[in-house]
Formats: sequence, C-alpha cells, structure tokens
Amino acid sequence: MLMIIERADYMKKIIAAAAFFALAAACVPAFMPAVIESSAPVCRITSPSVRTFSETVNGTGEFSYETERDVTCALPVVVSRLYVGEGDLVSPGDVIAAVDKKASAAFIESLGRMNMLSFAAADLQAATALIPEKISADCSGRVISTCGSNSAVQSGAPVVTVAQGSELGIVAAISELDIAKVKIGQEVMFTPSAFPNELFLGKVSAISSAARSRYNGAVLETVVDVRITPNSPDKRFKSGLSTDVSIVLSEPREIVVLPYSAIEQDETGEYVYVYENGQALRRNITTGKEFSDGAEITCGVTVKEEVFADPKAVAGKKFVRVEGE
Repeated sequence: MLMIIERADYMKKIIAAAAFFALAAACVPAFMPAVIESSAPVCRITSPSVRTFSETVNGTGEFSYETERDVTCALPVVVSRLYVGEGDLVSPGDVIAAVDKKASAAFIESLGRMNMLSFAAADLQAATALIPEKISADCSGRVISTCGSNSAVQSGAPVVTVAQGSELGIVAAISELDIAKVKIGQEVMFTPSAFPNELFLGKVSAISSAARSRYNGAVLETVVDVRITPNSPDKRFKSGLSTDVSIVLSEPREIVVLPYSAIEQDETGEYVYVYENGQALRRNITTGKEFSDGAEITCGVTVKEEVFADPKAVAGKKFVRVEGE
C-alpha cells in the first residue's frame, strides 16, 4: 500500500513538471521578441531636404570703371598739395598737384639708402634737378581716387586715378577651368565685402580675349577677366572695392540633399540605410553636387523616405529601434 502511494506522488511530480515546461515553452516565443527589442540600439532617422539650386561659376573681383588711367610721375616725389579731388573733371594739361622738391630729394636719397645704392652728391643733385614742381594730367576724365596731400609717392605709382567713362562695373577673375561655361548676358549674383549681408544682381557684359596669371595665396593660377555690369547703380559702389561673384549657368531646380553623416561608402559605392516596414534596409545611392552641410542625392532615395542618420549604428543589426517610437 505504501509503495502505491509513493508511486502516485512521483507521477504527480512528473505531471506538474511537464505542465510547467509546457507553459514556459508557450510563453518564450511571445516574451523573447520584447526582450530582444528592448536591448536593440535606438537610432535616429532623418528625411532628405529639398532645396533650390542653380549651377554657378564663382570668382572674385573688384569694382572699376571701364577705362581707368593713372596719372604718375617718373621720379619718386612728395606731393605737397592736391588741386583736384574725387569727382572733379580734368583735361590734359590741367595741374593736379604741387611737389615739395626738398622733401622729394630727401625721399629719393632715403630710397637709395634702403636699396643699398648710395647716391653720390652729384647724382643726387642731378636727380633733384629733374624733380618737377607740379604734376599735370595727361588724359581727360573724372578723378576717382587720389594719393592725398603730403604723400610720398613711388616712381610710377598713381598720384590720381582718372575714370574715362561713367559706367562703374566689376572685373572678376574666373579660372581657366570654368571660363568655357561663361557667356555674355548670363545673370550674376555678387556680394561686395563692404556689404556682406546684401546680394546684388548684374550681367556678364564682356569676356577678355586673353588669359593672365596670378597668385592665389601661394598657388599660381591662370584666369580670364570677365566684366560684370550691375543691374542697378548704387552710390555706395566705389572703384577698388572687392566683391565675390557667382555667375548663374542654369535655371533654378529642386534637388534632394542628405547630410554627410547619413552617407557611407565601401568598395561597391555609396549607400544609406532606409527605414522601411520596421527594418533598416541598405540602399545604394548616387550623389551629385556637394555643399557645406550635405550632398545632392541624384538616385536611390526620394524626399518622402526616412533614412538612418548614422549608418554605422544600424549596420549588421537585425533589430533596430527608431528614436521616438
């Protein structure tokens, strides 16, 4: 009798254990995804932005009249007095400045010492004899700048600058790599350094027939001068002011842009991870124009899609949670 009871208790334990494991097996499939999901990394998504873009050629330049002439002196001189000022009209032969001969002789002597070419007394006397008492204009036009009274002026440097013509425009240096794209009549946007928060419009009015070399920092580059005529005169524009210019090559169009952080690249090319149906799916893309904050997406992603902001955070992950969900 005792053996039967013990066997019955043993069978009850077996049945209870089987029931427990059966219940656990039924709960695990429902419980595990929640556990896995809670441990999956939380990732941020972003959407492509749309912006209006026009292809441009950029350069730098300065304002100048169509024809400008410098009135100079062959010898270094000290100008004691100017008889003309900005805006005055001059004609050939008009006296524009008086020269201090004694100060000019001392100036010449000091230049000789600086250049280690000491003048003999006879040479200095001969040079002094050639110093003019006055300087006259050798062209007609309107004075746009002067050296100022009591100024020491080097040989060949302008005493005054005369504009021949009334049209103030911009001469911009354009790289030889871009000049083939530039045509007369194209629209130009420009921002003078003196007015950094303002945008002005103009048109390409002339393209130089010859290239020239110039230093851009320490780099020697070849450029072609392009003349730009502002659409509207502005009294604030002055000859010699510098400006940045953008020559518009194409009509405005809308483009899709993604931040650089959302774009990755490997041996097969550029790609992103798109958030689709709860999954992070790799999508190969093609990029176009580059900007300071991102790149144009020409193929692979539309503006309506959501893209993971950090591809490395989702690469190789089967489960990913989206920030905010």
